[in-house]
Parts: sequence; C-alpha cells; structure tokens
Amino acid sequence: MNRLKNKIAFITGGTTGFGYAIAELFSQEGAEIAITARNEERGVQAIEEIRRQTKREARFFQCDVTKENEVKRLISSVTNAFGTVDILVNNAGYMIWKDFEETTEEEWDQIMDTNLKGSFYCIKHTVPFMIKQRKGAIINMSSVVGLVGKGYNPIYSASKGGITLLTRSLALRYAKFNIRVNCICPGTIITDLNRDRIEKAPDPDKALENILSEYPLGRLGTPMDVAYAALYLASDEAQWVTGIGLPVDGGFTAGK
Repeated sequence: MNRLKNKIAFITGGTTGFGYAIAELFSQEGAEIAITARNEERGVQAIEEIRRQTKREARFFQCDVTKENEVKRLISSVTNAFGTVDILVNNAGYMIWKDFEETTEEEWDQIMDTNLKGSFYCIKHTVPFMIKQRKGAIINMSSVVGLVGKGYNPIYSASKGGITLLTRSLALRYAKFNIRVNCICPGTIITDLNRDRIEKAPDPDKALENILSEYPLGRLGTPMDVAYAALYLASDEAQWVTGIGLPVDGGFTAGK
C-alpha cells in the first residue's frame, strides 16, 4: 500500500477496461486520480466508485484526446485542480476489426488519431510540468502487436508500433529531467471489446480456443494484470527503468 502516496496520476481512457483498473489500483496505492474520456456518464460513475472504495480524491474531466485544443484545456484543468501531474498514463485507444483492403481513410485516421496523436497531445501538454519539477513517469499503452508483426489488424499494429518507438525516443529526450517514459504491451485482455468479438464469431468456442493457443500460460489477461504492470512502472521501484516496452502477454512474444 501507498506505493504512490502523494502522487498525482492522470489516466486517459480511465472509465472502463484496464484504464479503470489502473485508476482504481493507483488510488488504492495512495495517488490522487484524474481520469478523462469522452463519455461523461461513465466518467462520473467511475470516479464515484473509486471514491467509494478508496476514500481518496478522484476527478473526471471530459475530453476528446484527438483534439489538441481540448487536450490543452484538459491539462490546464487538471493542473489547476491538483497542482501538477506526476504520472501520465496514455491509455485511450481505438481499434476496429476489418480487412486491410476494406479499411477507409476515415477509419485509418480514427485509429491513428486516437492511439498515436492522442498520446502525442497529452505528453506535449503535460511534460512541461514534469520538466519544471524535474521528475515524472509517463506510461504509454502499446500492444504485443506493437512489438511483433501479425497478419491481422495491421493498421492497429502500425499505431501501436508508433507508440513503442515514440516511447523509446522520448525516454532519451527527457531522461536528463528525470522523466521516465515506458510503455506496456498487453496481449489479449478480457474486456468488453474482446468478449464481444469472441461472442460474435461464427463459432465462439473455436474462436476462444484459437486465441488461447497463442498464449503459453493458457489464459487471457485481465485488466488487473495490466494495472499491476503500470503500478510498477509508475512507482519509485522502477526509478531506473526507462525506454522499455513491457510485454504483459502470458508468453505470447516469448517465441516470436
């Protein structure tokens, strides 16, 4: 407990899935929490639940991270409310399941704008506060398909590969300010999106079996598996760790 005591953590996409799990765990570990997403109703529900469980400060700020003017106002609101940001988790993401040849320019832009450009905007407008205090931890959400090639979902893979290399480059750029920049590369996590994908398959049991066959540990990941990895990277226990892409993948990348 209290591994993040007196820290201010800002998490994008923090209302559901492993974004919410990260927010909840960080709060349990002593951090004050700011989360953002586009859905205000879910955001209010999320912070009310976090406050109920942990009795710590948590606030929701509505924002579309693909729009720089909204992100700039968002970071201003967060820092006015909390004073600074010690931990930034870029978790907001978007994915579609569609054949590469059938993907439209608008769909390409939506994936890139949310996954890559959104992270760029949030880092751009948060890092000056970290530079001023000469410390900070930035955690970007990549994917196992941001580390290794797969034939499915290549556009999503391209966006996550960009996140992985953006992370490494920024780790070098900001190391002199004692700002650590890392990314997490999850495998298939049990979220509403993945449940829906499996359930809508022609043979859901077979679809699940095929996915599980890629994971040597024999199960899918949980949001809390990702949250504990984020906790480590955000904490002082990782104060000599920067520039990594940490697979949380049940062994998926071990043989790649």
